[in-house]
Amino acid sequence: MSKRRPVWSDRLTVPLAAHVPPRRRPAALRAIRIFHTAAFLVISACIALFAWDGIRNRPGRRAGLAAIVAVAESLTYASNNQVCPLTPLAEELGATSGTVTDIYLPRVVSERVPVLGVSALLIGATLHVLAIRGRRLR
Repeated sequence: MSKRRPVWSDRLTVPLAAHVPPRRRPAALRAIRIFHTAAFLVISACIALFAWDGIRNRPGRRAGLAAIVAVAESLTYASNNQVCPLTPLAEELGATSGTVTDIYLPRVVSERVPVLGVSALLIGATLHVLAIRGRRLR
């Protein structure tokens, strides 16, 4: 499988990485991995929450906020050729792989994270639309 190249994020991350002194790169890389992992967990939780509220027929502000976070991340990821903007930065600083999914998830799961996430968002959106339409018809 060929490695995807970012569309726009490397124009930001390559110059940024060049400003990090070599002795500071390991610490910068650790900070990026911590932030990247936290962001991945928050976004995954938002997707799960949105889908769960759809299953429970509970559209509302909480589901709306979760959807905004998840859709914003999805658009960012999709617009960059399915490369997280932090991945090239981590790799410029010396990581062999800058993706969170490769670090913490089995390969069979990490390869499918985008498909699973989008599927959960679509299912949640469908259930929320049905719930809202059902409320209007009463």
